[in-house]
Amino acid sequence: MFSGLIVTTMGDKGPYPLLNLSSIPEDTAENLSVIGMTILFMGAGTLAERQHYRLHGSLPVPNNPNIEALALSFTVSPTETSDIRIDQHGRESTIWLLFKSENRERVFQLHPAIERALQEETKNIKDESDLSDPEKMEKVLSRLKQITESPGSYVPVSDESEPSYIHEKGGLEFFTVNTEGDLREINLQTDLATLPVLILVNTLLKRIFLIKLKDSVSQHLMFHAGTSASNINTNRFKNRFSIRDVLDPMERAMILEKIGIIQEIGSQ
Repeated sequence: MFSGLIVTTMGDKGPYPLLNLSSIPEDTAENLSVIGMTILFMGAGTLAERQHYRLHGSLPVPNNPNIEALALSFTVSPTETSDIRIDQHGRESTIWLLFKSENRERVFQLHPAIERALQEETKNIKDESDLSDPEKMEKVLSRLKQITESPGSYVPVSDESEPSYIHEKGGLEFFTVNTEGDLREINLQTDLATLPVLILVNTLLKRIFLIKLKDSVSQHLMFHAGTSASNINTNRFKNRFSIRDVLDPMERAMILEKIGIIQEIGSQ
């Protein structure tokens, strides 16, 4: 069912693809790496939260409308780095499992087993050099293929009762604006259905995202949202944050999935 695997990592100068075991071109893998990892690590707070990331997806793959991905993030010991944060906390990395959109429902059904198995595999990936080892990653892909093709063959390595993931929403704040331009903080669980636009403040990345949730949202309302975002940046953060519109459909989908608005997988 899985057609390939891509390993991306957070280099000293930003995210990039380290190993591509798929038919996806390298420029697409790089695009997935830059957009995907930035979003997946959104809201990450403590090291413990990073080590227990849940399996995200399904997520769109750039320039491939019939291919989707699952993603699990984790940290490894860096081989060499000049970044003190990476040296102290490890190098953030992500495994992407690619599959055809026609297999989405099957992937949804097997999500718990896929998540548990991939978490077991990443526990054995301790050093940065392991990420670029094609033999090791081929074994990971082979095991995941076996689970999806013969689900009855999956036997967990251990039967621990700990949760499979920890929600990581630290560092995120959510706002919207009304037609008069009034800013208000929102509750994602109760307000989502009526929201035309989402203003997402990420205090860890020092970014403010403007996300249009409905295609019918007017430019007038988006102007109010931009003004409100600028006021937040000026009054609270002394203009230290960057502000931008999220226009790429893939990026929007990944952000919404990350913060729990879209939970097609694992929401039961």
